Amino acid sequence: MLWLILAIINAAGYAICGFFDNYITDVVFKGKKQESIKIFYGISYLITAAALFFIFGYQEMELGRIAWLLAAGVLSSTASIPYYRALKDEETTTASVFLQLTPVIYLIADSLIFKVAITPIQILAFFVIIMAPIVIVVSRRRKRSRKLELSAAGGFLAYVVLAATSGVITAHAGEGFEFTTTFSWFVIGRGIMDLIYYFAHPDWRKRYQYIHKHDKKRLYWSLSAAQGVFLIAEFAGRYALIIGTPALVSVTSNALEMIIVFVLGIILSIIVPKFGREKLSRHIVLAHLVATILAVIGIIMLQ
Repeated sequence: MLWLILAIINAAGYAICGFFDNYITDVVFKGKKQESIKIFYGISYLITAAALFFIFGYQEMELGRIAWLLAAGVLSSTASIPYYRALKDEETTTASVFLQLTPVIYLIADSLIFKVAITPIQILAFFVIIMAPIVIVVSRRRKRSRKLELSAAGGFLAYVVLAATSGVITAHAGEGFEFTTTFSWFVIGRGIMDLIYYFAHPDWRKRYQYIHKHDKKRLYWSLSAAQGVFLIAEFAGRYALIIGTPALVSVTSNALEMIIVFVLGIILSIIVPKFGREKLSRHIVLAHLVATILAVIGIIMLQ
């Protein structure tokens, strides 16, 4: 049951990361060019890979598998761009609802690539999960708010497809190899791509340098904390995908993450409003509750 423990760590870590991402986007960067944080993350990923190789050693791996793991890292890096752009218009709880399409993508990928059969109950579960973000969109009373929801939904959907594809590639390319080696090649791919994106965008560099100059302390404590939690969650999640069944791991992790995010969203918004940033009007909380219940039921049905 090690995969289950790792899935729990992954769920809690991603839930906390969601609030850090919102804080960094809204408070530190004020919704402007927050993708520029890739310079920080890119360097930290490469340092992480070097540390893993130094501590655990290097296991020989075929060039083809290394290429696939690097590609998984590239996809993961690319996925973060639409994610951050969508996050500037959404609170963490809403974002977590849209991201619950991830296990659906895992099952579809397993079916298309590895010929895993999809059962009728899983098809029904797909529709139940899809109802969750629809509830969020419909709950917005103003037309402009609904347009923002739909725009954000597109960004989150792009993130889900890219991130899930990255996870499937990691799980199968790393099969039969030590996880530390697999994870190291993955983070090398992500780190290199993060740096390429950063240096390819002069406006990102300019924005990062401005925040670095005017709000250095808040910038680095939030980025360091977020990256530390993310690496723990990512390590646990990727390892769970390798030793467990990818779709089942994703189902368990996502269901738990939904519950944790919903509870934390209310608590943090009351205690630390800048960090929580959730809208706590009665109809929005109710919509989030209904969406969370639908998503969790759908996710459980996928097993």
